[in-house]
Amino acid sequence: MRKGNAGYIKNMNQKMILKCIMEEESVSRANIAKKLSLSKPTVSTLVDVLLEDEWIYETGNGEASTNGGRKPVNLAFNPKKAFIIGMDIGGTKVAIGITDLYGEVCVYRDFPTQDHLERDLFEVIKDQVEMMKEELKIDDTKILGVGVGIPGITNIEEGMVKEAPALKWNRFPIRKRLQEIFDLPIYIDNDVNINVLGEHWKGVGRNKNNLIYIAIGTGIGSGLMINGSLYRGSTYSAGEIGYLVTDRVHAKNYHPVYEGYGFLESIASGSSIGNQLSERLGKAVSAKEAFELYQQQNKDAQEVIDFAIENLALGIANYVSLFDPELVILGGGVSGSYSVIRKQMMNVIERYTPETCEVVQTTFGKESGVVGAVALFLKEFDTLIDI
Repeated sequence: MRKGNAGYIKNMNQKMILKCIMEEESVSRANIAKKLSLSKPTVSTLVDVLLEDEWIYETGNGEASTNGGRKPVNLAFNPKKAFIIGMDIGGTKVAIGITDLYGEVCVYRDFPTQDHLERDLFEVIKDQVEMMKEELKIDDTKILGVGVGIPGITNIEEGMVKEAPALKWNRFPIRKRLQEIFDLPIYIDNDVNINVLGEHWKGVGRNKNNLIYIAIGTGIGSGLMINGSLYRGSTYSAGEIGYLVTDRVHAKNYHPVYEGYGFLESIASGSSIGNQLSERLGKAVSAKEAFELYQQQNKDAQEVIDFAIENLALGIANYVSLFDPELVILGGGVSGSYSVIRKQMMNVIERYTPETCEVVQTTFGKESGVVGAVALFLKEFDTLIDI
């Protein structure tokens, strides 16, 4: 056997053992050997390495066997072995958090994007991270790296934002700018891509390998997980559901080149709903206020939102027909009104799809982007943790 092969097998066995300990929460060496069909000496040797490197720790004695004898020592994963910075740079706010290796958000900050976008955005990001590190009493030696979500088409290999209308970025070298303030590994992707990873890791999409996450906010975007893997497309622009054309008549007068957004989001996003109703009422109305008026049976609000929901549901129906997912998860500001629009939306989806698909609201709160960015980092960075 070549040395390279032996090293590879050792690394894979370590990953399997660590994953087993993470899943079981507390488990003995003997049970690890039995579950993974590995020899007891192999498990014992690799466990010793994991203990020395502080990936795991001993929790005390487990239950003795029926034959009596010494009680086995159980092992548990150490989620504070290291930390990860998760960052979601949105058009409205920048959310930053530091999590442990279980994805538990230990400290969180956010601030308005537009207040700093064209002045000192990266300086503020650096300052916020420094304050969080001080709060946790850790330094960069305890941080594995940084995961980042961006609301736009992102070339993950180059670390380049190809287009992000909400940030007014075109061909923006985001990784290079972040490397100026962080001497750490940095991974970047589209914000809805990181959200589908977060849902699969810690959200309502756990144990499901075919997922669609749709974010409905300033724009409309989606992340696709197919057979357990994130699908990005040949130019990293897969999932741009906002560009779907769901109404041929209205599409005739639409010019996406001028708007910077796609057809569906021009009529069904949160900002579009607010803008359309504002024009009708002659005053500024937010999406949240539009849904409040909708529930009060305001005629203008009902017409705008009914049209938006019909088109959104048609877009989702097309997705369900094409990808046959186990679950569709809705996130973003408009998803907060899902209970109001659910029946109308499902009527349309079920009418136009060959198979029924469950559509649910995300259970994540403001920390969703942070958890998703951390999930991205753990997926891409070569570590013993395999999520």
